[in-house]
Amino acid sequence: MYHRVMSGLEKGGQLRLITLTTARENDNKDFQRHFRMLRMRLLRRGLLLDYIRCREMTKSGLRHEHILFRGSYIEQVYLSLMWNEIHGAPVVWIQRVKGKSRLASYLAKYACKGIEARTAYSWGWVWRGFARSWALVKQVGWRWGYTFTQVLTYWRLCIKMNYKPDERMLACLPKRECIRQNVVNVVTGFVPIQGQLC
Repeated sequence: MYHRVMSGLEKGGQLRLITLTTARENDNKDFQRHFRMLRMRLLRRGLLLDYIRCREMTKSGLRHEHILFRGSYIEQVYLSLMWNEIHGAPVVWIQRVKGKSRLASYLAKYACKGIEARTAYSWGWVWRGFARSWALVKQVGWRWGYTFTQVLTYWRLCIKMNYKPDERMLACLPKRECIRQNVVNVVTGFVPIQGQLC
């Protein structure tokens, strides 16, 4: 969860944290459908772009979610009225956030609170299939003998430049002799320890 939040934060944009609550225990089953309705309303108004969220169950059995989203300013009263109309729970909390690692730690804390804790994110949070891309970058970096810091620097630049690493990186692993030359690879120095660039 920490890595997924941090990866999305590399894209930048105005970030806000919302907490949505449930008033009655039997509303838990409708939460997902109601969240989709709220998201579509905010999306149509251009207020919410991409998000990552984490579910938490309270001791009393009520569900609430912490949602970090990239988007515009939303009035708390407006959000409360909309959520009350959709879900019947007027209690919402929203704030603008700063501090990448503190924010990622905050969401990661809720993600590991037990079996009920679940996470989800929109495809635009980084890009579709970014967890698979991260696994590939780690594998290539490990095979070529790069430090974790070098691999992480490469990953951050990939996100900032919107360059999606793919399976073609694996084609050069057995030979350890080539990797596609592109702006991200040249800027970060993420080139083979032995051999030339293709």
